[in-house]
This record gives sequence, structure tokens and C-alpha cells, in this order.
Amino acid sequence: MINIVVPLASSNSFDNNNSFNYPLQLTDVKGKALIEYVLGNINEIDEPKRFIFIVEDEYCDKYHIDNMLKLIVNDCSIVKLKGKTKGAICSILMGIDDIDLNEELIIINSDQIIDCDYNKILSDFRSKKADGGVITFRSVHPRWSYIRIFNDKVIQTAEKNPISNNAIAGFYYFKKAMNFFEGAFNVIKYDENYNNNYFTSSVYNQLILDEKYIVHYLIESEKYYSFYSAQKLKEFEEYLKKNI
Repeated sequence: MINIVVPLASSNSFDNNNSFNYPLQLTDVKGKALIEYVLGNINEIDEPKRFIFIVEDEYCDKYHIDNMLKLIVNDCSIVKLKGKTKGAICSILMGIDDIDLNEELIIINSDQIIDCDYNKILSDFRSKKADGGVITFRSVHPRWSYIRIFNDKVIQTAEKNPISNNAIAGFYYFKKAMNFFEGAFNVIKYDENYNNNYFTSSVYNQLILDEKYIVHYLIESEKYYSFYSAQKLKEFEEYLKKNI
């Protein structure tokens, strides 16, 4: 069983003039909410999996997003946050009771589409007997997190700092969920933060210090859609027109 954790952080819709302004993940794209595309893609992993959604309680009260998520995927649990946290790591830690620590763990962003075969990528990570792995694409923009590699092995990560041209595409794999949680607690313990927030990429630095083997899988930049602007959403809509 693979644990798939999807944090749904606060974000505004691009339509700021709308009096009932839905979160970005609920933005309508050709008759479907954006989150349906995100989950439809990752749901193609061809083996038993369980989704754990980390959602702000306000989302559930105002938009009933918990009911929506249960309709999109069959096996899931909803972890409701009562308030803001200090980043993705802190949010994910709230779901520890719903995650099998001895099973594989995938953490994936809720505001992105990666046009790839996740089965092929998981097979690659497993064949290398990796303790952890990330999907990467080429970039040098400081909006992303980055890895540094040596002999095709990840030796460092950095948040919002292009230490190489290998940017992380918001997909994080751990051979055992326990490794993530141990690394996450150390990130907080040693206060490895960016702007007072704790990011998932930092967990790999702690695992690397513990001599864990971390790898990456490079995809074409055109295969990665991250919806940080209205223009990026429009590009995805154009992609759908050509491929559906």
C-alpha cells in the first residue's frame, strides 16, 4: 500500500473580483475542478494506494471540499487543520496517525500537473533501491526548490535557491514513511527554514546526513504545469484542447 499525501494549502483563485472566491484547487477548467486533474493523474498508479488529504477546516466548512475529495478518490482520509501552520512539513506531520510508517510515501503538491507515467518513475526509484526520490525539470528561477547531484545521486537540496538547474517538480518519494517523519522532525529541531516556514525538500538534507540514498528523475520542462499564475492555467487549458 502506498500512502499518498496531498496538502491543500491556502491559495486564492485568480478571479479576485468574484464575491465567492474559490481556492485555486477548485478553479474550473473545462468543466472540472483543477484538483480533479491533479488526482486523476496520480490515481493512475497501478497498485493499492491510500490518499491522505491535509485540508484547512475552513475549506471544509465553506466549500465542503472534504466531501468533494471523497467522491474523487475511493480510499482516502481527511486531516483537518484548525489553523495555519509553519509550512508543508508541519501540515503533513498532522497526518501521522493516518499513515503507515513502514510503507512507501508520496507527497505531491495540489496545484500542479506532471504529465508523466508515475508507474515508470516508481519502478525507476525502486530498481535503484533508493530511500527517496524527486521528479525534476530544468530551470534556474528562484521560485522553485533545487537539488545538487553528484554521480546521479542527490547530495543536497535548497529551497528557493538555484544551486543547480535541476528544479524539484513538487513530487517527493520516500521508501518508508518513517524516513520522512524522522527527517521532518530533524528539520524543525535544527530549524532549517525558509522565511520561517519548513518545506518538504529540506527533509532530504536530513536523510542525506543520515547516509540515505536519494535519487531524481528528470522530465521535460514542458511536462510540468504549476499554476502560480493565470497564464500557466491558460497554458494547461491549451494542452487539454490538443490532447483530449
